[in-house]
Amino acid sequence: MNWYEGSVVLVSNKVLTGKISIEPIHDIILLQEGDLRTVYPAHKIQSLYFYDGTANINRRFISVKMEDERQAHCALFEIVLQGEVMLLRRQKIKAFSLSDALDFTYHVKLKKELVPLSKFNRKIYPQLVSLNDTRLEDFVSKNRLGAINDVNSIRIIEFYNSLIRSDDVIAMH
Repeated sequence: MNWYEGSVVLVSNKVLTGKISIEPIHDIILLQEGDLRTVYPAHKIQSLYFYDGTANINRRFISVKMEDERQAHCALFEIVLQGEVMLLRRQKIKAFSLSDALDFTYHVKLKKELVPLSKFNRKIYPQLVSLNDTRLEDFVSKNRLGAINDVNSIRIIEFYNSLIRSDDVIAMH
């Protein structure tokens, strides 16, 4: 079990700091504040942040409500790309570590819609094109990203988010 110094934001907006151990497969975290250890399930967590010294990266997680035909539950996802369109990842059950990209499933979140990255071309990309002027389509064409695979999808998401950020900056001035 690995422990990291970090902070947790609960759904009540209360911020807690201490040592965090994350169990993403079970959608829980353990938080140690002094001598007290508390278990927090994903449905009580809004987000959490910690520095992973082994990977030399700040890790950020959010809790996402997931619904399937059987039930609704919350799950912890690590934020890979943040913005209007988010790229999230979730550790596979038989993962070996938090470091190998193949140990994760990747998802795209747009508004409240969460879809596997493999369905980006069918589910998310048409929405992005309809929300945007021609700059996104020009980018895809110029960079030959038409055969949308996971790598191209990520490049499109990064570009789309940069367009939104630049539009927001222009709107502020």
